[in-house]
Amino acid sequence: MADETAPEPVAEPPAKQSSKGLIIAVVLASLVSSAAGAGLTAFLVGRAIAKLPGVAAQTAATPEEEARKKEEALADAIEHGGVVSLDPFVVNLADQDSARYLRIKISLMLDDKAKVKEVSENQALTNKVKDVILQTLSKKTSHDLINEEGKNKLRAEIQEGIGHYFKEPKLTDVMFTEFVIQL
Repeated sequence: MADETAPEPVAEPPAKQSSKGLIIAVVLASLVSSAAGAGLTAFLVGRAIAKLPGVAAQTAATPEEEARKKEEALADAIEHGGVVSLDPFVVNLADQDSARYLRIKISLMLDDKAKVKEVSENQALTNKVKDVILQTLSKKTSHDLINEEGKNKLRAEIQEGIGHYFKEPKLTDVMFTEFVIQL
């Protein structure tokens, strides 16, 4: 008879760890690492950009800060600057309903006291400044100039119109020292 021996049980190989699980773990670790790196990079780049000259001032300037900076600049100009007073201007305004005129005295603030005499004696500059001011004033109506907003707009227009004629010294402000509208 044949020897009947029971077949020996064959040991099964140990179960392999799922390769899918390992791949998922590696992918997740890579994603988390990349996200953390991107966040850190964005943070550091943002801080570096904010430290660049002029950038911080542009991003953080509120209207109150802007007004304060303008006041400080004007105070500095008053302390170190000089004034050229122009003769009074009397102009007809552009009102259509009736004849109205404006009498205004304008002073120009410059950033260098030492050059006030030089500017005052420069006839070409003085005449060009008066010409631009007269042209600007003649285009206005009494309605344009009756309130504070209109006067501030006129001041800005005059400064813009004549400012580029002042290379050295620079024009820092236009001041109205007399302002009368005949109504």
